[in-house]
Amino acid sequence: MSLQNLLKIGQLKAHPPDAAEVQRLLAAAGRNLPDARVTTIGPETCFDAAYKAVMQAALAALMAHGYRPDTNRPGHHVTVVPGRPLTIGLAPARVTVLDTVPQK
Repeated sequence: MSLQNLLKIGQLKAHPPDAAEVQRLLAAAGRNLPDARVTTIGPETCFDAAYKAVMQAALAALMAHGYRPDTNRPGHHVTVVPGRPLTIGLAPARVTVLDTVPQK
């Protein structure tokens, strides 16, 4: 599915790219990554930090392309998942492992 298709079905909304907004999301993702590596906390907490970083980076990529998920729709955070191969330039097989993770 393309980003345009996600826009047509209402999963995405047009959102003018804003470099500062993208940088804030990437910085937040960068702050969460070290927490994912802390061995003195539980694995669930490490996973939560890693997952949050992935979602923040994926959202930054989506916003850099001029889109954002429709936050009025249930499960709007899941919308960034189908967009990853389209926004970050990786083959779908490279990001498939994240698709097997239960969505929050």
